[in-house]
Amino acid sequence: MQKIKNIKEIQNFGIFKNFNWDSNLSYQHKNNTEIYNFKDINIFYGRNYSGKTSLSKIIRSLEKQALPEKYENPDFKIELNDESLITQSTLSNFGHPIHVYNSDFLKENLKFLHNENENIESFSVALGDENQPILDRIQELKHELGTNEENTKTGTFLDIQNKANELKNATIEHGTKKRELDKLLTDKATKNSDSIKNQYSIFGEINYTITKLNQDIASVQDSTFNALTDDQIVENRTIITQKELDNPPEVSTYTLNFTSLIQSTTEILKTIVGGSKKIGELVNNNALNIWVQTGHQLHSDRTTCAFCNNEISENRREELRNHFDLETQNLRNRISKGIEHLTGLLNGENFKISFDVNHYYQQYHTNLFQLNIDLQAALDKQKSSIEQLKILLEQKNGKLFTELEVEYPDDHSDEIKAVLNKISQIRLDCIQLNSELTTKQKEAKNELRLNHVYQFIQNINYTKLKADIDTAFQAIEPLEHQLEALNTRKSLIESQIKEEEAKLKSEDEACKRINAILQHDFGHQCLSLEAIETDSINGKSFKFEIQRNQNGNKIKAHNLSEGEQSLIAFCYFLAKIQDDLDQNKEPILWIDDPISSLDNNHIFFIFSLIEDKIVSNQKFGQLFISTHNLEFLKYLKRLNGRKWGDIQFFIIKRNFNSSSIFQMPNYMKNYFSELNFLFQQLYLCANEENISDQNYNLFYNFPNNARKFLELYSNFHYPDGFSNTDTEKLKSLWGEHLAFTLTDRINNEYSHLSGIFERSFTPLEQPEMYKASFAILKKIVELNPKQYEGFLKSIGINSTTLDPLYIKLTT
Repeated sequence: MQKIKNIKEIQNFGIFKNFNWDSNLSYQHKNNTEIYNFKDINIFYGRNYSGKTSLSKIIRSLEKQALPEKYENPDFKIELNDESLITQSTLSNFGHPIHVYNSDFLKENLKFLHNENENIESFSVALGDENQPILDRIQELKHELGTNEENTKTGTFLDIQNKANELKNATIEHGTKKRELDKLLTDKATKNSDSIKNQYSIFGEINYTITKLNQDIASVQDSTFNALTDDQIVENRTIITQKELDNPPEVSTYTLNFTSLIQSTTEILKTIVGGSKKIGELVNNNALNIWVQTGHQLHSDRTTCAFCNNEISENRREELRNHFDLETQNLRNRISKGIEHLTGLLNGENFKISFDVNHYYQQYHTNLFQLNIDLQAALDKQKSSIEQLKILLEQKNGKLFTELEVEYPDDHSDEIKAVLNKISQIRLDCIQLNSELTTKQKEAKNELRLNHVYQFIQNINYTKLKADIDTAFQAIEPLEHQLEALNTRKSLIESQIKEEEAKLKSEDEACKRINAILQHDFGHQCLSLEAIETDSINGKSFKFEIQRNQNGNKIKAHNLSEGEQSLIAFCYFLAKIQDDLDQNKEPILWIDDPISSLDNNHIFFIFSLIEDKIVSNQKFGQLFISTHNLEFLKYLKRLNGRKWGDIQFFIIKRNFNSSSIFQMPNYMKNYFSELNFLFQQLYLCANEENISDQNYNLFYNFPNNARKFLELYSNFHYPDGFSNTDTEKLKSLWGEHLAFTLTDRINNEYSHLSGIFERSFTPLEQPEMYKASFAILKKIVELNPKQYEGFLKSIGINSTTLDPLYIKLTT
């Protein structure tokens, strides 16, 4: 059951400004700081305009779940017994029955009191003679509905709680799974050091988000997506790191015509030097022919042989000249020039073709390295072919007189040109890439990012995680429908209970209850409330009308006194809350100053109603009563004979423009009357034999306290008005002249300094006061021992056996 623990703060509401409960209502108890919180019964005393009604308006906002009008920027906190807080913004969180009686209640329900043209709001209450079938049906519905107490729910309330827990668990499970996946995605997208966002130089997204990651996941899950191979990853990484290069230089052109070389070589090889003047032996012996030719050249200016020293005849010379003639020499020259040409080609530009791979983008380097190898291999093979042609010419130089039949070497020109064409195409690709590098890098980063996302969702098993989340989410909707159905059923049951209860209620019965209270012997027999049926746009309705009994006839009452208004209003309130009390709903009740303009008899009547209709049955949850009337406060101290265990007293004090709540002082809450207080002061003096710094106030105030007590006490004993003076009454009370003279001297000399001015210059005399207080108590015991016992109980001593003075007083 919800209860109000305290009003934690009132920063701004009416006369209350910056009020803090703990600061104002803390106290020390056994070296600990305790807080003076609300209990079951709570009594407030405050003068008019101190803020009592403002407090009641704060509490009524819980009842109406709305703030009162015309309060600017209200700000307050109400602490409940479960430590939860209700503020001006969370009034709907408070659901326990609560009823507030204050000026707003009167304005809302008893408009007639302020404007005779208005009505009194009607209400219905349970009939006395129940209809058993209806009650059985109500009981059946209530059984199905169950109880809604914390930890002891039953019926539909329990079903709703269980289903709500199922839904909560399902929602938590779904939320947990979703958060786990979201964390993985968030970390991958933006959080971790290896996130896609933090690797924007590779993946090209400096503003990457989880939204973009989800879009990429959708892309890689498409059936058309293909993951990159390792080579493609390397190639793309190469592209994104590539800086723009100048256009590569043109590739050298291979211009060697190998076919013409074959043709010219063939012509030489097929040329034959011959005729009748040739020396047959030399023709048939190539080595000898060469040897002789060399010797012929060496002996061009000699007449004798350098080898054998024989004379070379002119005839022999002529034979040699004819053998080594111009034709032969020309052929040799051709062979020599052919070899020289071939040698020149081998050392020429065609075989110096090369390129620098650094002029090309890195992604082409692998191909270029291979093409370079292929080119050099083809060139080497072409060189080899030319070397073979040189060999053939050299062979021909030794066989000038015969036609050589040979197998010619292969021409590798096409192979060389094919390689060069591939290199040229790569060069063109590089030139094209220069103009498209930014686009290509963006495409490469995009491909790398998508491939990274693809690998990521494989690693975390994204498909299964997503399926688990979907499964958890799908489990929520049926539970929501089931919970909604249960709540609908609960609302229907509650509606049916109200319909059935309405059959048992009557506005007439409400009037009877109000009138039964109002027309009590100590109430007001001439006034009554009647239920008047009226027609409205919504059909038949009831209003309450105040009627006055005049000469046996009931007529509408006018010109009600303030006392009559207060009496009717409070009786109306009691009747309206009676059903909640009877049905054990344990409502919280706040009653603000219910005795306005009432005489003493009716003040006590209001107290009796509170005692009888509310407190004695103890069916309320909490009771709060505020008053400005000290007499009413005196009665409130007697609620239920003060046997109620939990009762607190508070005082509301206004200091200029703000008010605060404090614990009520002991002198106000502990003593029923001033007479009881004065008795306690005399009793304390009689128990103190020695004056000290701790008790000197008792003795200093004793003369005044004693005089006032004796005057009150003697007037109770001799209540004959003004027929006797106070002195005569005191003499009659004491009986003996000595005791009267002693006490009279103390009471007058020490309570008045007039005529004995010198007394003010001497210290206070304690023994006389101790004796006087003891004599007064002894006289009370002598006159009426039961009365003395009653005095003791009023100051907290429940028996004379607990009184340390009693034996001395009776001996």
